[in-house]
Amino acid sequence: MYDACWVLCMYVFNIKVSNPEQYRCLANDVPPYFKTEPGPPQIHLEGNRLVLTCLAEGSWPLEFKWLRNDTTITAFSSEYRYVIPSLQRSDTGFYQCVVRNRRGALLQRKTQVQVAYMRSFEGGDQQIIVLQGQAAVLKSPDISSYPQPQMTWFRDGQKIIPSNRIAVTLDNHLVVLSATAADEGNYYVQAVNEKNGENKTSPFIYLKIANADEKADPVAPTIVVPPKNTSIVAGTSEVTLECIANAR
Repeated sequence: MYDACWVLCMYVFNIKVSNPEQYRCLANDVPPYFKTEPGPPQIHLEGNRLVLTCLAEGSWPLEFKWLRNDTTITAFSSEYRYVIPSLQRSDTGFYQCVVRNRRGALLQRKTQVQVAYMRSFEGGDQQIIVLQGQAAVLKSPDISSYPQPQMTWFRDGQKIIPSNRIAVTLDNHLVVLSATAADEGNYYVQAVNEKNGENKTSPFIYLKIANADEKADPVAPTIVVPPKNTSIVAGTSEVTLECIANAR
């Protein structure tokens, strides 16, 4: 017994088919829809396995394909998962799936995938020479990491505690104001990535104070770290600006 739609189709078009049971009425088909939507950004460890799922329903057969950063990375198939066996930095991006059936196609919202990693500090040991009474600015060597690591400065193995004469800038540079012979030593910075637990130690920066044996003369005020233009999101509760000056 054919359904109403089938009988109507046969009557209007006078179509004859050898196996009518393989045909269905599209009016009874359900368009694809997603059971869940992506959550907040995901952070995964470099080298770990990533499995993204596209949970959708609707009349079968359903077909799925995946995009990254708006570029197709798989063809349509019945596979609703996208698997990366070993995550690399290059896998960072925005992923989304497309599901389709006979009734149409639907594009899911994007989900952001970030890969936590940390490389070693760049460069090698160096020496900085400043005049007595001047400010010494020790720039933290570059390091590639996500998320940004926590940075701690040390001198000769001792952790440096910021004070009214020693400061750490927003860029993690160390500033020693009114430098004296007592400030000489081997400085380095330690970086800790809180997501993957890695820690790295920078090359040494040896600070040498010139004319340290001479009488300390007054030093006129000088801006060492000037303020920077800063953009913030409207409604942000707090913003930090910095300006560091040296004098003696």
